Amino acid sequence: MFGRTEVEWQQLQQAAETYLTSVARSRGMTDYSQLNRELTRATGQAPFDFSREADRTAVGRLLGEVSRRSHLEHGVMLSALVTHKNSTNEGAGFYKLAAELGVMPPKPTSDQKLQVMIEQVNKVHATYRS
Repeated sequence: MFGRTEVEWQQLQQAAETYLTSVARSRGMTDYSQLNRELTRATGQAPFDFSREADRTAVGRLLGEVSRRSHLEHGVMLSALVTHKNSTNEGAGFYKLAAELGVMPPKPTSDQKLQVMIEQVNKVHATYRS
């Protein structure tokens, strides 16, 4: 998947989930660059190159899979903790998945997006607190 073997992709999923769980336990936030560094450190795999659309898509897919799992298991979107660098905004895929999971309406306003982001971050922190 996305230039990775199935085993490598599974390693990335596990590493992302483990890292985001630790971020949640510390009631923190992270960004795509920090996540990328942690995935590389934890798996030994080459980092994603965010200048390439395919790699940006891959990270979005990876985070989507992590959030689908956390939503199924805990009713929260673990990827809510990942924002763009120097920003508080998640990627567009986060909001698309939130609508798909029924967390927000299919065509949300900016205020609804902000509300969902805040709610999900708070719920993730509460769910994974130490």
